[in-house]
Amino acid sequence: MEILRLCPVYKDYIWGGERLKTKYGKNTNMTPLAESWELSCHKDGRSTIVGGEFDVMTLEEYLSDHPSALGNRGRRELPILIKLIDAADRLSVQVHPNDTLAKEWEGQNGKTEMWYVVEAQKDSTIVYGVKEDTTSEDLAKAICEKRLEELLDTVPSKKGDVFFVESGTIHAIGKGNLIAEIQQNSNVTYRLYDYGRVGKDGKERELHIDKGVKAANCQKTFARNIPYCSDQTRLIGSCEYFAVKEIKLSGRRSLVADERSYHALSVVGGAVKINGDEYALGETAFIPAGAGEYSVEGNATLLLTSEPPRYFVGIDLGGTNIAAAVVDEYGVIYGRAKKKTAMPREYNLIFDDMVLCAKEAAINSGISFDDIESVGIGCPGALDVENGIVEFSNNLDFYNVPITEYIENALGKKVYLGNDANAAAWGEFLCGSGKGMSNMVMITLGTGVGSGIIESGHLVLGAYGKGAELGHMTIIAGGEKCTCGRRGCLEAYASATALIRQTKKAMKNDRDSDMWRVSPKLSDVNGQTAFAAKDATAKVVVKDYLGYLGEGLVNVVNILQPEVICIGGGVSGEGDRILAPLNKAVAKDSFARFGKQQTKIRRAELGNDAGIIGAALLWKNYEQ
Repeated sequence: MEILRLCPVYKDYIWGGERLKTKYGKNTNMTPLAESWELSCHKDGRSTIVGGEFDVMTLEEYLSDHPSALGNRGRRELPILIKLIDAADRLSVQVHPNDTLAKEWEGQNGKTEMWYVVEAQKDSTIVYGVKEDTTSEDLAKAICEKRLEELLDTVPSKKGDVFFVESGTIHAIGKGNLIAEIQQNSNVTYRLYDYGRVGKDGKERELHIDKGVKAANCQKTFARNIPYCSDQTRLIGSCEYFAVKEIKLSGRRSLVADERSYHALSVVGGAVKINGDEYALGETAFIPAGAGEYSVEGNATLLLTSEPPRYFVGIDLGGTNIAAAVVDEYGVIYGRAKKKTAMPREYNLIFDDMVLCAKEAAINSGISFDDIESVGIGCPGALDVENGIVEFSNNLDFYNVPITEYIENALGKKVYLGNDANAAAWGEFLCGSGKGMSNMVMITLGTGVGSGIIESGHLVLGAYGKGAELGHMTIIAGGEKCTCGRRGCLEAYASATALIRQTKKAMKNDRDSDMWRVSPKLSDVNGQTAFAAKDATAKVVVKDYLGYLGEGLVNVVNILQPEVICIGGGVSGEGDRILAPLNKAVAKDSFARFGKQQTKIRRAELGNDAGIIGAALLWKNYEQ
């Protein structure tokens, strides 16, 4: 489908300025220029398409002819309207009704909106709700006595700030702000107060006190910004009508408009090329649902508006920390929380902290917990995932603990349980180095050797949900004792713990080794010590370690023949220093070494986020 360039609709309200013409290139003689409706299917101003096959057609006409461009959620009309607003003077104090009231009173949608501050003067402000809880009667009285400003909460605004204005919130954009507004497809506004200003007819502008007071939320609303989820992307607004991400673009990246949702891409800083076509500051492009992958290139700040994704919470329960995050269906993290596990403790106290982490992650993401669909937990140990029970976890001292039932009752959400290593593998498979594969194995080299197996797009758990423990295959009969009680397991030779043990042993036998320079005390030794040293003794440690690991990986390839084996954990940070020898070992010794298709050994991409993303998306393993 063609990416659509849109021609805006302009509005000349009395408080408008000139910046949209002088800086943002809006081609109109209208003065003042208050608003530029960049993307609209509303009857009060319909955007038209510029160029291409659909030149001069309105966006509304295009969507009527191409309903699939709206996505697969059954929408009959575009639910959003996008504006640029230049406030040379302060706007009136106003309120928007919710859907129920707007449809009853005006026959159209209510209005929830989001403001992104593109520019602001040093002393610019926003009116956002009331200072303290009040009543409808007191609100109406204050309006009639022309002292409404006494009740209003006025907060400073600066470039990059975000204010989510739900229907019912009393609000006003202050002088000096230039705002990108993403809102419901509605033009219903009830003016409560206008500082006694007069319109073009010389009369004071009309107020809508009766309806406005009935529509207003008289409870204090706290204005705050949505926190960053990364240096490049943050979710800045999400509700049932739209989700908006800010993208800091430096260079080139690919985006995908799949069948689920359209993309509306607005340039609020710099300039960008979309599939090679230049879009200047202030322009908005509409990318139909199903258009697939497209490229954006430049140094720019973009707002990407789409249908809201589905949201989930992932909890990574470890012996040291409890970590939780809100994750969308594509593996993007929006908010995090963390607490110490603080062992030893009663399991119910740990569960209570898991619940608090889940709720705090939602708060930090700016997403209501009501919008969370399910919760996933990655937990170490032997699990009965079907019944939600931790049968045994030595790291947590859990024995037959009903973890799923407890968390479901506390959060009121469906909970999915998985082994932590399986969760990490699932995260890498869906969103990391295994993305696009059907068969994958992940090996995590940490305190132990964790593993997860994906076969034909599903986790392999075994008949009782406790399988895929590749770290406990024997590679040397009667060898080093493993934490599981057996001898000669892969974990006893290829874990980071084993590497540290082997390094210390070699250092004790060679006091002149360069490893002593890297780690002057034995207590300083870590998984990188032998790799960082330069002498022959260190090289032997590395060679032996990779030999043990390679032996285990050849066994995995011979048994499972995955498309890729992802290596995670701290040791994987050595990159090609371990990947090249491991790929060589597999190519040399695997049973299928003479075939054209060979298993590749890759480094895992998601780092510590693999487990939390995989936990959040465990539902996909059961619902696919």
